[in-house]
Amino acid sequence: MRRERGEYHELENRLSKQRIQIFYAIVIISLLVIIGRLWYFQIAKGEYYAHLSEGNRMRQIRTSPSRGIIYDRHGNPLIRSRHAFTVSLVPGGIPQNSQAVMELLGEILQMSDEELKEAIERGRGHPYESVRLVRDVDPKTVIAIEENRFLLPGVFIEVEPVREYLCGNLASHFLGYLGLISAQELNQLSDQGYRSSDLIGKSGLERLYEKELRGEPGFQVVEVDALSRPVQISGQVDPIPGSNLITTIDSELQLAAQNAMQEHLATIRQNYPEATSGAIVVIDPRTGELLAVVSEPGFDPSLFLNAKERNNYIRQLNNSSDLPLFNRVVQGQYGPGSVIKPFIAVAMLEEGVITPDTVFNATGTSKYGVRDWVIPLGLAPFGEITLTDALAVSSNHFFAEHGAQVGIDRLSVWLRNFGFGQPTGLEIAPAESAGLVPDREWKRERFSDRPSSERVWYPTDTEQISIGQGFLTTTPLQLAVAYCAIANRGIAYKPTLIRQIVGPSGEIKLENSPEVLIELDASKENLEAVIEGMQAVITHPRGTARNSFGDFPIKIAGKTGSYEIPNQPNHGLFAGFAPADDPEIVVVVIVEHGGGGGSAAAPIARKVFDAYFGLGKND
Repeated sequence: MRRERGEYHELENRLSKQRIQIFYAIVIISLLVIIGRLWYFQIAKGEYYAHLSEGNRMRQIRTSPSRGIIYDRHGNPLIRSRHAFTVSLVPGGIPQNSQAVMELLGEILQMSDEELKEAIERGRGHPYESVRLVRDVDPKTVIAIEENRFLLPGVFIEVEPVREYLCGNLASHFLGYLGLISAQELNQLSDQGYRSSDLIGKSGLERLYEKELRGEPGFQVVEVDALSRPVQISGQVDPIPGSNLITTIDSELQLAAQNAMQEHLATIRQNYPEATSGAIVVIDPRTGELLAVVSEPGFDPSLFLNAKERNNYIRQLNNSSDLPLFNRVVQGQYGPGSVIKPFIAVAMLEEGVITPDTVFNATGTSKYGVRDWVIPLGLAPFGEITLTDALAVSSNHFFAEHGAQVGIDRLSVWLRNFGFGQPTGLEIAPAESAGLVPDREWKRERFSDRPSSERVWYPTDTEQISIGQGFLTTTPLQLAVAYCAIANRGIAYKPTLIRQIVGPSGEIKLENSPEVLIELDASKENLEAVIEGMQAVITHPRGTARNSFGDFPIKIAGKTGSYEIPNQPNHGLFAGFAPADDPEIVVVVIVEHGGGGGSAAAPIARKVFDAYFGLGKND
């Protein structure tokens, strides 16, 4: 019996020891787990959770720099930044059950659920950085947000600079506009501090000089409460403003040119309903500085900043048959018509095909069928004429015959010498088109899939090029630079829109000086002979620009032109410079589908010359 009790007690002691050992093992394992988790949270992931904790209490809010001012050549501001209220949102501050917040915010901002969700998604990569929802809101909206602060966690009002276009659509294609940064742009520029709700230059100088104009963002460290409402600023780094651009544009001349184009288009649309578009270039031949650049129709850059109107406005512009976003000055490729004749004349003189005194019997129709404009009207042919007469009355017969004698091989060389068929080098975005100077090789390649008879260059092709018809195309800017080469008697400068870039502290970061682009190997006597003929366009009894410039008190040299388009009204062109003896400006005008150059383009050019020389009607 005693033995049995002893065995029982021994078994019981053994079980007790096992229980104690198991208990200790559980305690030790639990402690190890707790210590392990504490190590994980406090050491391994300590920085991460500290950041989250701090993120829940502290917000780092980027502060936008004031974008640089864009001035005209006289120091008048064209585009600047002003401070305005912006409604911003911190995605990480919005509660999970946020439908009520979204509905109230959408009602105040008049934004749809989709627009708000898109804005929030843009900021998901940086949940505790603010996303700009609507910029430049009115005081009524600010008051509504502030009154509903408790119901709008994560939503707050910022004061930041917004772009202000002081002259509306003045030179809009060249000054450019801002737009919301795209996913592709953000991917390329995220390492430069850009965020998904930032604005960025999309065209013109705003795009080309984005880096200089933007400046450097700063930030504020803001303590927030449980509803993500700012409580106090605990630190900040001030933003650095962007640099300022001083352009070559004369804002008064630019406005006069735009008004002249719009008013004359409205007049000629009575007879030419399709006349809704055109281009003007005004350039100083002494420096290459662009004084005015008009691409009509234009657009209002301020509407790209309005969140409520932006999408509809972009859709409207893209759907317009007039292509208002298309920069006709540098991207439009036009057949030049008779405004090409002064350059053909230089080639004819330099190649020895004619002299200034050569007399030609213009019977009205060339060997290959090119006709003078008087023939379809039933008028008498021009008869015996010299180069001066031929330029004055714009005789197609004269230029077709002699151009064919020069031949396309030499004509194409001379046209390229004047800068045709290649960009002028103007720094602008989007980049300029090259135009086209055709020749034998070009035609062979262009029509390589056609029968051999269609790949051959014929004399009739050369005749067409000699009068500005056929395959030859040029941009308005190329024409202006080429006319500078004639105006300067053989030299043209690279065109520019920028005079200076000035840093925020006033330091000069860039100062442009004239850069020679064209140096013609042509005699001064031959160039003077061509200029004499261009003056006769104004002074000759049958000069094609006499009606517009006959009473102009300053000597002017010019040329009208019409480019024929099958089954459509002609494009009208005019190019000229003044004073003829010592030129200060070159003006090129193109009116799409407006009829003849003398009636469609020359009257616009006259108003531009009047504005430049101060010869308005009220003077």
